[in-house]
Amino acid sequence: MDKETKVSLVAWLANIVLFAVKITAGLLSGSLAVLSDAFNSLTDIISYLIIFIAVRVSRQEPDADHPYGHRGAQPLAAFIVAVFQGVLAFEILKTAINNLLFGSPAVTITAFTFAALIFNMVVKSLMSFFLGKYGKEFHSSSLKSISIDSRNDVLASGVAVLGLIGTIFGNGLFDNGAAIIIALYILYAGYKMAKESMAYLMSASPPPELLHEIKATVEKVKGVKRVAKVSAHYIGDRVHAEIEIVIGAKVKPAEAHEIEVAVQEAAEKLDLVESAFVHLDYE
Repeated sequence: MDKETKVSLVAWLANIVLFAVKITAGLLSGSLAVLSDAFNSLTDIISYLIIFIAVRVSRQEPDADHPYGHRGAQPLAAFIVAVFQGVLAFEILKTAINNLLFGSPAVTITAFTFAALIFNMVVKSLMSFFLGKYGKEFHSSSLKSISIDSRNDVLASGVAVLGLIGTIFGNGLFDNGAAIIIALYILYAGYKMAKESMAYLMSASPPPELLHEIKATVEKVKGVKRVAKVSAHYIGDRVHAEIEIVIGAKVKPAEAHEIEVAVQEAAEKLDLVESAFVHLDYE
């Protein structure tokens, strides 16, 4: 089991523990804000399981049916996570608005209720930091999405805490208001995740900074007179680049081939570039 898969598995197990703690606190207290936070963790459990499977699939070697590999599994998994988040947000909003209009069940708040949320905030803060770190290290869109989701969970739990404090002072509107804010956080996070995932799945062009980096790298290769064009698109969460270079008019075929190979190797050493296709033109 590679390190990326292990990280995904640890995140999944951590969310099972957090869900058990928060659903217990939510059921004992009757707080919609706490229950919303708990169901957010349940969604994370389902989503992270999908991502865990996607990470393993993305590591498979290319085959006859998938000549460019299985990298698309990760952004597809991230998109599924976004859909789950959207469904969850809708259900929380519906329940909270219904409670505001027709009345809420009684809420019983104890020290355990607060402790459960604070424990969740500490664990999720650590998860956000380390998953973000590993996401950048492995260039994994799935781990990055979990990192962002964990950070939003910290904010959601913080809002739930504020809702509980307001409820203690005798205003039940705070609990439902906190639930609505949590739902909006979840909805916004899902939207951002879906937007990024669709860019990967639709083979969008990478940021201009990466194209400039590819060009600058290729220009340093011996024998390259000029880089005529650099274009690229995502295959999953990695990049395939097409590079047109200009070489000297008197360069022999054997030497031209060496330059072509050197350009390809230089480009593919860049972190996000999985494959580079080189076209030669003579001055």
